[in-house]
Amino acid sequence: MEQFVNTEKEKYRGASMGVFDPGQDAKRIFGEIHDKTFYATSCAYLLRRFGPAQRGCDPYKDLTWYVLTTQMEGVLLTVRPCCSVSTSFGYMLSPEIYESTMKAECDSRQKGEWVEAKDCEIRSPIAKVLCDAMKELKEPVNVRDWYFNIVGRIKDCDLKIDDEGDSVVCVEYSKLAGYGIAPEYFDKFKE
Repeated sequence: MEQFVNTEKEKYRGASMGVFDPGQDAKRIFGEIHDKTFYATSCAYLLRRFGPAQRGCDPYKDLTWYVLTTQMEGVLLTVRPCCSVSTSFGYMLSPEIYESTMKAECDSRQKGEWVEAKDCEIRSPIAKVLCDAMKELKEPVNVRDWYFNIVGRIKDCDLKIDDEGDSVVCVEYSKLAGYGIAPEYFDKFKE
């Protein structure tokens, strides 16, 4: 999993909910979260794991917005940290996948076959990929000897230890996470 860079300049489409509802899936995957701490923890985790966000956001509504790859090409998980875990997640689809998904939804609704499944594992391969990507955000990163994932600090007793028994298993953090940006860079935005 990494930040998505649209080299083809395709017009990906998506939402925070629609054909898929990552917010509801997030509530099932991450469980009860103290919303006041989720905002800060999720921002810190995303910055540490993926580096500065490569995509802009609405500065009035959001602090940051990450667009992350999944195991399925053309399916992206979006994370806009906010106070509610259910409104922090969304998705984006490549034009081909979006069109085929919308067609399938319309066809099944016309036939009266559309059923709102509560379990992301049985809805569709795309829903499963989005859920798997959210589950991957439970993997810890570290700052010194402090380990945390997108929902918060991980207790020492819950950390996984490698086969040799001498180090904690965690994902590699971004090498860009510790670099600052010169204030002069932002002068062009003030005009």
